[in-house]
Amino acid sequence: MRKKYEVTQVENNKFLFKKDDTAEEEVVVYLKKSPADVQPEFLLKTSEKSFSVNIGPVDYRPYFLLKFADKAYTIGERTLPVEGMNNFRDMGGYEAENGKTVKWGMLYRSDHIYNAKEAGVDYLKKLDIHTIIDYRSDDEISKYPNKTVDGSIKTYQLDPVAHAAELSAQFTSSKDKEDINLINKIIEQKEKGTLVNQADVVLEQYRTFANKDNSKEAFGEMLRITANPDAPAVLQHCRGGKDRTGFGAMLVLGILGVKKDDLVKDYMLTEENRKERNRVKMEGYKKLTDDKEVLEHLYSFIDTRSEFIATSIDTIIQKYGSIEKYVVEELGITRDMIDTMKSMYLE
Repeated sequence: MRKKYEVTQVENNKFLFKKDDTAEEEVVVYLKKSPADVQPEFLLKTSEKSFSVNIGPVDYRPYFLLKFADKAYTIGERTLPVEGMNNFRDMGGYEAENGKTVKWGMLYRSDHIYNAKEAGVDYLKKLDIHTIIDYRSDDEISKYPNKTVDGSIKTYQLDPVAHAAELSAQFTSSKDKEDINLINKIIEQKEKGTLVNQADVVLEQYRTFANKDNSKEAFGEMLRITANPDAPAVLQHCRGGKDRTGFGAMLVLGILGVKKDDLVKDYMLTEENRKERNRVKMEGYKKLTDDKEVLEHLYSFIDTRSEFIATSIDTIIQKYGSIEKYVVEELGITRDMIDTMKSMYLE
């Protein structure tokens, strides 16, 4: 199977197209104002596997139509340039079941909108988001309220209540005490001899997402909301857009028939997007403690590893055989809802 191009905005209005494929074929590239744009603007024709194009300033989120001799498809940049946010992503473009593809501009995932700058909020307004699913707790929301994108957007708070003990200590702290309280909790466990391998703590949290009643209730409601024909475009987010959002995004894409490799690939984009944020976070922790074991434990909570989301997927597959069967048997999602989601989000 020939691989598709992927596109990234490498400079302001300059987009890099790349594909990891040995096949040479001519492609004609067009600029689109939306995925449904039927009058795209011609940009260039090339046979290169890597090329760039500068589209100049535009007042919309750009998409690109790529036409080949025997096929055509639309693509967009996956991580979006929302000023102030580091992990706002479009889940479109993944190959699903029966040769279909997840639609662009319908399903988004991100970190919280608290950090969005004015220009970032202006960008978000162009995405026509109708529904926001916020996985954060009351404490998180009160400390870090989302910026208002549009008053007509429906927001649902669905807290899975699935944090590790250390993170719970952080989330319930005041803003200025979060980091020190988290560190103190870890030191307390270390001194008592109850501090377990940090990766095991996170892996257990990902199993909890699949098994705990609070989590099943939250993610089941997320799917029911997402299956509402009036819901798109849908944004789901937590604080950093990694764990709770990672599990929710995996369920949605998994129901649509996206394969495990792409589910893991989508999850791992968070690693690249949060590199600078994680560096800054660790520098802050190092000012509060020089204990190497504590710092390693702290890093485990902001780290992104493929085995984290793979653990959730494997937990589900081993017991239920498929993500679809899991959401039916454990989350109360009906076959009609699943069919509706597929008709809404696949093309």
